[in-house]
Amino acid sequence: MTIESPVTIESPVTTVSPALADFPFPLSGDTYRYTANLQPGGQRQPTEAGSWGEAVTRVGPGYRDLIAERARILHADPGRLITDPSLLAAEWDTLRFLMRHLAAEYPGDFDYSQAGGRARWANRPLGITASFTPGDPDSLPCGPLEFIGRQVVEDLVLLDEREGHLYVDAGLVTFASGWSFPFVAGSSFQEIHGPVPRASADGVFDRAEAFLLSLPPGAVYRRLNWGFHPLRVLDHSMDAAAAWLPAVSAFLATATDQDIARDVHLRVELQHLIRLETSGAVLFLIDTRFASLADLATVPAWSAQFQAVLAGLPDDIADYKGLRDLRPLILACLRDLTPAQPAPS
Repeated sequence: MTIESPVTIESPVTTVSPALADFPFPLSGDTYRYTANLQPGGQRQPTEAGSWGEAVTRVGPGYRDLIAERARILHADPGRLITDPSLLAAEWDTLRFLMRHLAAEYPGDFDYSQAGGRARWANRPLGITASFTPGDPDSLPCGPLEFIGRQVVEDLVLLDEREGHLYVDAGLVTFASGWSFPFVAGSSFQEIHGPVPRASADGVFDRAEAFLLSLPPGAVYRRLNWGFHPLRVLDHSMDAAAAWLPAVSAFLATATDQDIARDVHLRVELQHLIRLETSGAVLFLIDTRFASLADLATVPAWSAQFQAVLAGLPDDIADYKGLRDLRPLILACLRDLTPAQPAPS
């Protein structure tokens, strides 16, 4: 469990937090309902605090810490990595896709080349070099999905098409939020999303699956998902509930206004969906980002949007997002922290 170190805050706040410069803000209006909200990946999205979205992968100041946290979780629970022999070609597709993007998006940190049936890879931040034969698992120290999965901060899920539907058949997931990857492995796209309130009845995921199945090889799309959590816990999976649930319960029982502002976080997942070129499988990348309420309140427009969304969120969606107890605390905190806006002239 990773928890953000305590910081001192003042109220109200007036300067935009630097932590939000590349933060993917997930709202587009003052109301919220579940939608697929898919858009082409790799495009810059300006925000009130900066911009995000030009890169498909993410490498930054916390890269090594996130990789170490992933290694720690895998060591304690190897079941977070699931592979299937039928998806070996998709694993190699995943490795090539991520190595190419890392090298193109962060050329000072990574290098990838292929010639004469051999490929060369260099990950300078981690001190990893490799020369291997694509398609030959014996040329790597472990399977291709694990090899590259241990070098990216995103969770990886591979969906394979069978009889016109997508199934979750492989992946490496250490930073899930409120679900268990080992539990859902082998399930269909529709089965996984069945519990989402209103979305199934509205046909949201039927349309999303049809869209993904229609993607041409190499297509990259993205979407955002969000929630609020007490404490900055990366591994918020059901598999790790015995570790984080008592800490969350204790926090809610004793939290002061300062604690809530500092330690309740907006958790955003920047999700990329890629139709892999050779295998035809769909790669689902999940990059988890956090912003404390104190940081969020430094952008008055963001604070105002979330106040409107949370106030009008239907109870079934709020309950699904785990907001039954948090919603009034978040609303009160954002109202107290956000500077009053001048009346329109």
